[in-house]
Amino acid sequence: MSERKEKVLRVFRENEDFINERVKYGIELYRKGYNTVRFTDRAGNPVTNVKFKISQKTHDYNFGCNIFMLDEFETEEKNIKYREIFGDTFNYAIAPFYWCDLEPEKGKPRYDKNSPKIYRRPAPDLVVEYCREKNINIKAHCIVYDAFAPKWLPREVPLIKKEYEKHMAELAERYEDDIDDWEIMNESLNWEMYGYSRLNTTPFFREPDYESWSYFCARRNFPKNRLLINAGPCESWSDRLHRSPYYYQLESLEAKGVRFDGIGMQAHIFVTREHEEAYINKYCNPMKMTDVLDTYERFGPINISEVTIPSYNGGADDEEVQAEELRVLYSLWFSHKATDGIIYWNLVDGYSYVPGGGKSTLGNPNAGENIYGGGLLRFDLTPKPAFEVLNRLIKKEWHTELSGETGASDRAKFKGFYGKYDLTYWYDGKEGRAEFHLDKRSDLEHIIVCD
Repeated sequence: MSERKEKVLRVFRENEDFINERVKYGIELYRKGYNTVRFTDRAGNPVTNVKFKISQKTHDYNFGCNIFMLDEFETEEKNIKYREIFGDTFNYAIAPFYWCDLEPEKGKPRYDKNSPKIYRRPAPDLVVEYCREKNINIKAHCIVYDAFAPKWLPREVPLIKKEYEKHMAELAERYEDDIDDWEIMNESLNWEMYGYSRLNTTPFFREPDYESWSYFCARRNFPKNRLLINAGPCESWSDRLHRSPYYYQLESLEAKGVRFDGIGMQAHIFVTREHEEAYINKYCNPMKMTDVLDTYERFGPINISEVTIPSYNGGADDEEVQAEELRVLYSLWFSHKATDGIIYWNLVDGYSYVPGGGKSTLGNPNAGENIYGGGLLRFDLTPKPAFEVLNRLIKKEWHTELSGETGASDRAKFKGFYGKYDLTYWYDGKEGRAEFHLDKRSDLEHIIVCD
């Protein structure tokens, strides 16, 4: 093991017993359930001696990624490959709804898939069309995000609110049936990212009802959708627990009658290689992370909303460290009862966010967030070890597939991961097929009528 790998991963090895125990029992308790498949004839009589094969085809848990590069690559070959890889890997997509790019000119929103292109901002209609085809759920990111408010907004707070009301009504009318999850607030604790000049924020951002008004406005417009809030990594994983800024924010909003349907906790490791060990020790200590998730459980479910694990555009050693960090962190998050999804942020290296940048920054490892090399695929879309690890976790380790025969019984009992299943059965020389959903809230028995 290299010296770098030894140092960065030490906190995981020192807590290996804790990790293994939490992951093993957490997954069995919170990600899997018992189910019985019962075979009958059309009259409801028991059918015995049925051979069967049960295969999981979807996860209820959200394994996601932002889809900002949909049809945004410099070649059609890359566009096609990205579409294939994304649809084969993820069941949850984060669609960009940054208002400044969605409606750069007032009254001319870029909803239609044939709208003028803006780099890393595919039009919502295009995302909806692709995700419907691939059976992928969508989260809209993000409605009220002052750093990305359009420049044409007025400076008077009442007029700003009027524009937000109109904007949310338009979004709801067009997308409430296609997009279940809406991230209403993003990074409202990150004052420093806006700079200290009062001209770098809208007057609305400095109002005491910035969060609560936005929530109630969204609830009026999206009564049947899930409304979410999101916070940055340092705010999310603070070891102050109940006394952290994010906890106080959520508690304060709750006292005002605000109850989000879920909370986001970012997990970007945006530090240089030299500072990675210290960052991992401070924010990714397995025992501490578990304490944090336990603390925020009351506000859940929790979405691990934006994940970046760096490989620093380095060689095999850096990529192996990235893969091991991903394996441990995903396992800890997936096994915790309060979480309902994990979203990796940038899938491909060289296409990350660059402030003020555009397509001129493609592949530049020294520009913006590209410096971290946090993608799961390299610039040419070849997979890194971290991508292979994620695929193995989702499709093999956290996957249920079994076959058997009922014998003298009319039923088969099994324990599997929550999700949708395909069932193939053989009875009386005939083959039949069925589908069922193993769900936390569903009945523990599914009746299969053998034709």
